[in-house]
Amino acid sequence: MEIWELAVVILAAVVPSLVYLVWIRNSERYDRERWMHVLSVFLFGAIISVIAAVFLESVAISAFFASGSIFSGGFWFYEPYDPTLEIVILAVVIAPLVEEWTKGWGVMTVRNKIREPEDGFIYGAAAGLGFAAMENIFYNSSALIGGFDVFLATALTRAVASTLLHASASAVLGYGIARKYLNGARGLRTGYLPYYLAAVVLHGLFNGFAVAGEVWDHEAIPIIGLISATVLAIGMFLWMRRRLRIMDRRWN
Repeated sequence: MEIWELAVVILAAVVPSLVYLVWIRNSERYDRERWMHVLSVFLFGAIISVIAAVFLESVAISAFFASGSIFSGGFWFYEPYDPTLEIVILAVVIAPLVEEWTKGWGVMTVRNKIREPEDGFIYGAAAGLGFAAMENIFYNSSALIGGFDVFLATALTRAVASTLLHASASAVLGYGIARKYLNGARGLRTGYLPYYLAAVVLHGLFNGFAVAGEVWDHEAIPIIGLISATVLAIGMFLWMRRRLRIMDRRWN
């Protein structure tokens, strides 16, 4: 890969995430989070969360398809060790469980900086956007091998759908983490497990739409799946931003 091609790949992956990060951080009018803290969570998501997720997903997929497991022996209409089944299990089950967990670690690093419940939306989105930026570098690099048209389609799709999904799902978890620590400071016991599970379900549903073409052999399914996934990601991101703005006004 030429230097200029690498530069294009990185810019196409990182710039959308940074634009969304500025937009969501500046959605607060009062007591905005310091950029130092927001960017630290962004970088955590891009580096630590990604590395941890790749490792844990590799371990999980090996365990799921180990000799003697239900998946190694075939499942539903899949043959034993069918690579399509592996893709579906990884996308719909393993990736959401692992990635939302590791992105949540980034929010944990700034839990002492959280002053309001809506701060969790911002820090959660920052972790998700950092994760998306790094993930998009990998996907865009692979797409470039197939030609510039493949790269362009991949970069545009991921800049909108995948990036907003990561931001929205992690924002939900971030909000749950914020509630846990703010309520804990007041002596109230609150868990963030329901918010983690909500983020996992959202992520899994999105990925399910994205890989629907792997399951059903019809030329319209990939397009329908892509449209559904994109609508879900955009809708959730706009809902999250609206909730953030409402809560910002309510608390100030």
